Amino acid sequence: MATLAEDQPRKSAEFVESSVLEAVVPSDSVTDIEDEISSWDGTHDDESGSILPSLTQRQVLLFDELVPVYVVFRTPLIEETTLKSYLARLAINVEAFAFSTAPPPEQETKAPPPKELIFSETIKDSNEPIIIRHEEEGEPHTYVVWKMDVFICRPRGRFHKPAIYFQPTASLRPAERAKRSLQDDEYLPSKVPTALNLLQSFESDVALKGINPRLSALRISKIAPTGPVAKELVRPIRTGQRRLFRALPALIWRIRYSKVQASLSDMSLMASLDLEVAYVTGCRISIEDISLTIRGGQVETIADHCGVTSVRQPGDQLTYLYKIIPDLSPDGAPIFGSEGHILNLDIKAKVLVSDDCRPTVTIGWETAVDFTAEQNTSLVKAAHRLSNPTTQSLKFPNPDALPTHDTASKDVADASNKAINVTLTISGPPRVTVGDMFHWGVFIVNRSDKSRKLAVLVLPKRKRDLDRHKSHPSTSSAGGHRSDKKDLLASAVVDENITYAKQKNAKLEAAELVCLTTDIRIAHLAPGACYTADLKFIALSAGVLSVDAIRVVDLGTNEASDIRDLPAIVAVESGEENNEGSQESSSSAGSP
Repeated sequence: MATLAEDQPRKSAEFVESSVLEAVVPSDSVTDIEDEISSWDGTHDDESGSILPSLTQRQVLLFDELVPVYVVFRTPLIEETTLKSYLARLAINVEAFAFSTAPPPEQETKAPPPKELIFSETIKDSNEPIIIRHEEEGEPHTYVVWKMDVFICRPRGRFHKPAIYFQPTASLRPAERAKRSLQDDEYLPSKVPTALNLLQSFESDVALKGINPRLSALRISKIAPTGPVAKELVRPIRTGQRRLFRALPALIWRIRYSKVQASLSDMSLMASLDLEVAYVTGCRISIEDISLTIRGGQVETIADHCGVTSVRQPGDQLTYLYKIIPDLSPDGAPIFGSEGHILNLDIKAKVLVSDDCRPTVTIGWETAVDFTAEQNTSLVKAAHRLSNPTTQSLKFPNPDALPTHDTASKDVADASNKAINVTLTISGPPRVTVGDMFHWGVFIVNRSDKSRKLAVLVLPKRKRDLDRHKSHPSTSSAGGHRSDKKDLLASAVVDENITYAKQKNAKLEAAELVCLTTDIRIAHLAPGACYTADLKFIALSAGVLSVDAIRVVDLGTNEASDIRDLPAIVAVESGEENNEGSQESSSSAGSP
């Protein structure tokens, strides 16, 4: 029967209907798929199961694993020439999806996506398949196997009890598209009458001097074929069993940084790499290589585990210490500045699942490290200049000499760059009434050469009563008995009497002047521009009142400046203001 089936050429529609495509992952890391299929007796335990029931497959896949996946295509026996012609027209794409097998917890408001694509690749023509003719008991078939390596990357979504499945899809391209080779100009095919010449009317033009111009009508508008296109395929090739693989992480890592307690010019960081062998897998891990590199710097190994056995048990925690030293620019700052140096972590390990299954886990991770996050750039540059002997010898040849003109000009330039260069003009009423709200007018002018983001705050006046208390010798019990040699004893740095008096006499003093405006925010003040704002106050007691200062903060550089030369506020009671006003009016009326 097999000979008769081979003698009769099959059509493409029958080829599609009788073929099955499936992706399998053998449990053996080094398996001979051809030997596995050839030694199979062809018995099926379940008709709806895998097309290769004799092949033992993996139960669990690991994240960051490069797993070998075999795409198996089964079709009835046909001639080898016909089979190869169909395989040349076959387009196979393999996709891997991750999804959750458990519902998310109730506290999570945002539900994860139903599934996420973590791998997609089309089998190329350069990937030669293995063709196996199986003619044992049962129905004879031809098995075509492609091998491809799939990297199980970590999904971006947060999946609970994640699982992974592979979805191979195949379609048969039309025969014309597969057989068509490099053609001639499709606008001028051979053995076809030429089209109408659009420039034929210019052949008798005297100005062309005997030149016969020609422009085919097909060059302007291409005529599409109106005949029906043969559609050999309307259905894709059927896929077999879609097996679910549980996905687990084999290694859990974390990198922490800490500043080295050294000189100010030392910009290096101490990096701690913490590795943990995942306990949930229950598998031992053999760590083969760990590499930590940085772009624009050097990495020095402080402590590692090279001399210890590399096979780790589930739940083991390892710590590796490295010192990261960035390359510095001539001014002492990191070469990449605040953009960050790229730190690369490469880990290669082998997971010992069983004697036959030993998958390889490869981790490649990178992050940006900012060495200037907690550093004052101006102080770092100053420390670099002071610690550089060549710079000091050039700038200060004599310790008793004054700095050169270039150094002085540079210092002046740095000071001018740090200055906010904003002037404030504050005006207010000469006299206010207790209990009534009044305003201070603030006129702000930006005299710098760049745009400013400012904040104006009012600092209230606080009373300091430290000087009211007279300091007495400390009688602390820790001092023990008194000595007659008083000249050997010094007064306490913090007198206990002052602390006791401040705690005993602590009370809330009534506020005399309250500012009703918390702050003034100016988003963008262009160079040379001005801005007018009001500060609202209310006086609660009579007398000469004032605030401590008005602080101007540059929101771009966080530099602040306090203005203490402010107008005084004379607050009077409402009755006193009326009496004083009547006296002034009478005196002015009686004057000559």
